[in-house]
Amino acid sequence: MQVLDRPLVSIIIPVFNRSNVVMATLKNIFDNQYRPIDLILVDDGSTDDTLKVLELFKGQYQEQEFSVKVFSQSNQGAPVARNLGYSHSTGEFIQFLDSDDYIDPQKFLQQIALMQNDNADFGLCDFNMKYLEDDKTVYHSNKSKLNKVIKSYGSFGCGSPLQTRELANKVSWNPKLPRKQDVDYFLKSALMSNKIAYINKPLYTYVRSSKDDNRISASYDMEPPVFNERIESLQVIAVPNHRKLLKGQAILNLYLAMIKFKIKNL
Repeated sequence: MQVLDRPLVSIIIPVFNRSNVVMATLKNIFDNQYRPIDLILVDDGSTDDTLKVLELFKGQYQEQEFSVKVFSQSNQGAPVARNLGYSHSTGEFIQFLDSDDYIDPQKFLQQIALMQNDNADFGLCDFNMKYLEDDKTVYHSNKSKLNKVIKSYGSFGCGSPLQTRELANKVSWNPKLPRKQDVDYFLKSALMSNKIAYINKPLYTYVRSSKDDNRISASYDMEPPVFNERIESLQVIAVPNHRKLLKGQAILNLYLAMIKFKIKNL
């Protein structure tokens, strides 16, 4: 399968105090085999030299088919930064990515080719979870993951999904959620999709470090789950007929999880 007409891909990355690692991620994107790329970087009020690093990268690597846009906001969190980045995107395909993760050189070529061939608006691939302290890599499959995410409240991995712009226009990142924003966002996006195109290859690497305090989400695990907000967020979305049952299951499972959480913390 070949990518038809090489549509523009917008990659949106929120960044907070990542001056020591973000350049490696940005160079990984530049080395990707796909063009054209529209890279959108949003500094979320960093207090280190992150913004300087982003501007330096733009000055050194921007070229005709590799556009780089850098924006800065006061510290408001990843959802606000991602929404800001998306508002400045122009790509026909949308990729969200974290500031220290990596994508395979073939990710866009393979996912877009399959999505075009299958007339799908949501692309999904497997991913590797890399644990820096243990020097260990764990393979995660996203096969049948929509059902698994609904049952386990797990994640596809932020960098695995690729969406068409038409689909991405229907959903936004929820700034009211103190944690699990990617679970909320991509579950809604998948439920609203007409068709999911899945590739059983790890085209994305999710880097984890327990010593890292500079992620935007570093303090999220200290917060209690916000079940009501996620339930309300799911209730208002419009889904195709073939996804209505799955939407109902997702809402029911969140209600059950909320009840269990409340009982556990009595």
